[in-house]
Amino acid sequence: MSTPTLQQLYATHQGKVSDKWAIYLSAYERLFSPYRDKPVRLLEIGIQNGGSLEIWSQYFEDAQKLVGCDINPQCSVLTYQDSRIGVVVGDANLPENKERILALSPQYDIIIDDGSHESHDIVKSFGYYFGNVVDGGLFVAEDLHCSYWQPYEGGLFHPHSSIAFFKRLADITNPEHWGVPKARRDIVQTFASRYGAQFDEELLTHIHSVEFLNSVCVVRKEAPPANVLGPRVIAGQQELVVPGQHSHHGTTCMRLDQRANPWAAREVSVEEELPVRLHLMAELQQTLALRDQQIAQLTAQLAERDDG
Repeated sequence: MSTPTLQQLYATHQGKVSDKWAIYLSAYERLFSPYRDKPVRLLEIGIQNGGSLEIWSQYFEDAQKLVGCDINPQCSVLTYQDSRIGVVVGDANLPENKERILALSPQYDIIIDDGSHESHDIVKSFGYYFGNVVDGGLFVAEDLHCSYWQPYEGGLFHPHSSIAFFKRLADITNPEHWGVPKARRDIVQTFASRYGAQFDEELLTHIHSVEFLNSVCVVRKEAPPANVLGPRVIAGQQELVVPGQHSHHGTTCMRLDQRANPWAAREVSVEEELPVRLHLMAELQQTLALRDQQIAQLTAQLAERDDG
């Protein structure tokens, strides 16, 4: 009998309710299937009715620990016969609740953020828990379509939305090529300052890849040596089009100094600078309007004096 896919488990599930979009199930089947025969430790932030934990217990038959955390106090009614499942009720981004989560398992192979979907919570959760993902593990942020909506601190061009944050993490996979003297944490500092998040420089070196699909971002974690470009590899003997390629074997990528490049040598991105510029322009317009009003008043006073 073949092992059921995640889609099949959802199609036949009869227990506690779980709510996932269809594209998540196909993506998770691809992403999570390599972990199915391992003693997986999984944390899901935001479990609502708790059905996903039941399904994860069936999908990961060899799981070591499956932990759910939800801020809704009504989740305290959720109980499970499977001793591998644990539930923490409270805000995952509070120290006391993180301590409770890590008491159940200090490290995780997979962390899924399905919490409030608000940008500040998503950014803080990544900074708070990515360090507890093992190398070779995954951090998954769900329902990022909310990052395009104002009530969730987002918008298509919002410079500090959760999707903008993960786009910035994509740059962190390429620091060798920036050509400017910046640390990884420098380019996420505005998110840290805005949302009170913490980002450790050494930890950011463990970001191996950032994958986007509809409403989801998957950040894969690996040890730093696996995250560099490495030497150039030339194979084969026949150079029928471009000769001289063998001389490049074993060489490293050139590093171009970009300190004179105005699109690289910036303190913040254009998107982040724009609101500041717009605010300054608004202040300038108010100043100019006040000046025009004062000029009009003085002109009227001069006219009255001349008439007198």
